[in-house]
Amino acid sequence: MEMTTPWQLDWNESLSMFIPEIDAQHQNFIRLINELNEAIIGRMDIEEIKRRMQSILDDAAMHFAHEEVLFKEWGYPGAEEHAQRHVQAMQFFRKIMEEFGRDRTEYEWIEAGLKVKQALIGHLLAEDIKYRDYRVAQGQLSRPMP
Repeated sequence: MEMTTPWQLDWNESLSMFIPEIDAQHQNFIRLINELNEAIIGRMDIEEIKRRMQSILDDAAMHFAHEEVLFKEWGYPGAEEHAQRHVQAMQFFRKIMEEFGRDRTEYEWIEAGLKVKQALIGHLLAEDIKYRDYRVAQGQLSRPMP
């Protein structure tokens, strides 16, 4: 029997946007989150944890900017609201990053890693699914056959 951990994220079709370039970026984001959580659980030094968190921030900023360009190309009516969600996510990630600069207990590091995971999945399931469903409804995307 394979043990799973509460911090491990696995890609599955329910997270797919049916847009290969976006799915690849989301998969990379999940990989980076898993690497951060491995560093926290593995009790790596704070500098390694900070480096991994910075990688997430850099990747998120690049991905969010790319999505926003695509929204304009697609004429996505929820683009402005979605962009605001990106701003909120980046503020949240930066706040966590600032907290890593302070002395923190192992529990607080684990809690921060779980918060990052929850924010990511929450954004994918609550926000990104909206533009996927919009594009499907507009006939711009087709859901893959099961």
